Amino acid sequence: MMHFLASIGAFLAYLAASVALMGVFVLSYMSTTPHDEKEQIRKGNAAAALGLAGALVGYAMVLSRAVSYSENLLEVFLWGLIGLVVQVAGHVVLARLMPRLYVSIEEGDMAAGIMKAAVAITLGLLNAASMTP
Repeated sequence: MMHFLASIGAFLAYLAASVALMGVFVLSYMSTTPHDEKEQIRKGNAAAALGLAGALVGYAMVLSRAVSYSENLLEVFLWGLIGLVVQVAGHVVLARLMPRLYVSIEEGDMAAGIMKAAVAITLGLLNAASMTP
């Protein structure tokens, strides 16, 4: 029973760190888009919602791997920050390769939202797989 109670404390610490890193990621990610994603989603823009959802899933994969392989919370934060940089950089590169990406997303073009989500999830998978113990 004591081991379980100790595990609960570690669980809560790692969960809190992951949620905090996810919050930093969302703020960082959304600050790199030329449109207000929250406003687009409030307006019912499914392309914007899908693009952001892909980014969240991709980054959650990174955090999941970081928590699984890190020996302490400091490592989780370091891997989380590296993952954040990779995700945001990939997003910036995609926007440069597809100059109309954000215009298309603002117009509700689902193909643009799917592409943005697919790139974010792919980067998340590759980033997570690259974290070796």
